[in-house]
Amino acid sequence: MQVVEIVIRNSTYKISCESGKKDHLLHLANSFNKLVSSISHKTGGKGSDTLNFLLAALILEDKVLELTKKLDEINQKRENYKKEKRTEYTEVLDRVNKIIECIKD
Repeated sequence: MQVVEIVIRNSTYKISCESGKKDHLLHLANSFNKLVSSISHKTGGKGSDTLNFLLAALILEDKVLELTKKLDEINQKRENYKKEKRTEYTEVLDRVNKIIECIKD
C-alpha cells in the first residue's frame, strides 16, 4: 500500500492505494476533478465542494446505471444469438447424422 496525494478543486486529499495502482488512481482523480470543476462552472461557482461532489457522484451513478443497462441488453442479445446458433448447429448435425446413416446402409 502506498499513500497518494490527489487534488480536487484546490483541496489535497491523501488516499492509500495498492502498489502499482497510483497512476490509475491519479487518472481517476483527474477525471473526477474535471467533472467537479465543470459542475462548479455551470452553477457559477455558487455550490460548495460537498454539493459539487454530490452532483458529480449522481452523474457518475447515472452513467453506471446506463452502461449496466446497455451491458445487460448486449448480454441478452449474445445469449439469444448463442441459442440460435446452437439450434442451427443441432439441426445441421442431425442432417449430417442422417446422411451418415444413409451411407452406412
